[in-house]
This record gives sequence, structure tokens and C-alpha cells, in this order.
Amino acid sequence: MFYSFLIDMWDILRLRYKNPADYFYTLPVILAILLLLGMINAADMSPLLGVSTAAVVFGVLVTVIRWLILSRVMRYVLSRNGAPRLPLWGFILVSEALMIPTLLVFYIPQSTPLLMFWKTWAFWAQATGLMKMGQVKVWAVLKGYFLSFCCFVVISGILLNLFTLAEWLDKTTLMQNFEALMTSMEQAR
Repeated sequence: MFYSFLIDMWDILRLRYKNPADYFYTLPVILAILLLLGMINAADMSPLLGVSTAAVVFGVLVTVIRWLILSRVMRYVLSRNGAPRLPLWGFILVSEALMIPTLLVFYIPQSTPLLMFWKTWAFWAQATGLMKMGQVKVWAVLKGYFLSFCCFVVISGILLNLFTLAEWLDKTTLMQNFEALMTSMEQAR
């Protein structure tokens, strides 16, 4: 089953799409991919959240939430624009898994420009797939991305508040890390 997942990733990367219902995977494959993407997400957020078990759990939960929101919101938006109600869970998972190679930036910082191109191509491959599967125009997909981003920001903010209220993440440390991150970004200009 994992082999078919890799083949589907390769096909999406080359802008070759299947019927959305054909992107079906077993639970172990789904969990493994979400865990891997969550670990990458946690590593990406480490300058802000720090390095702790709670930060890793937060990163994994944020990844799962992003997958669920993007799948549901895109399904809703595409169906409101004339597409049938498509099962997008598998397609969104495979297209999000195209972000796995961005893990290289932690080991080879010089690969950042190449990985920015990779991220752009992966986004374009996902958006093109959604347009083709839903037979909708680009504006419908962009509306879906905007709406899912808004939902994601709200739910992630609530989740972050829950983690700080439960004292799994320290609010003071978060603020200090955020200020240090903003200062380093200003100095980079």
C-alpha cells in the first residue's frame, strides 16, 4: 500500500491525476504520513515553540488539523461551485506529502532556494489537481485555500491557547521566542 502511495505522489508531481475516490490508503499509511509531516512541522516551528514533547505533539496535531480542514473545506467549496461532493482526503494527503523533501533544509541549508521552488511546484500540483478533479476555475480553488487558511488560523490559535492553558507550552517562552524571531528577521533585511 505504501508503494502505491509513492506512485501516486510521483504522478501528482507530474500533474497526472486519478479519480479522487482512487486515492484510498490504509490507516497505517495515513498515520505514518501524518506523523512524518507533523514531525517536519514541529521541526519547522522549533524556533518559536522550542524543543519539547509538547511542541512535537502540537506540530503533529496542527498537521492533522490542516489536512482535515483543507479536505473538508475544499470539498465544500468545490461542491458549491458545481463539482460533485468529492472524497478529497486521500488526494490532499498525497499532495501534502510532497512536502516531505523539505526535510532536507535542516541538513543542507544551502538547498533552501531549490526547496522553495519545490514547495511552489507542490502547491501548484495540488491546486491544479483540485481544479481538474472538481472541473472548476482557479478562483474556486483559491477561495477554498483562503477559507481553509482562515479556519486553520482560528483552530490553531485555539489549540495553542489550550496548550498554554494546560501549561504544556510556556507562554512567556513563546513570547520571548517570537520576539527573538522577529528581531532576527528585521536584522536580516
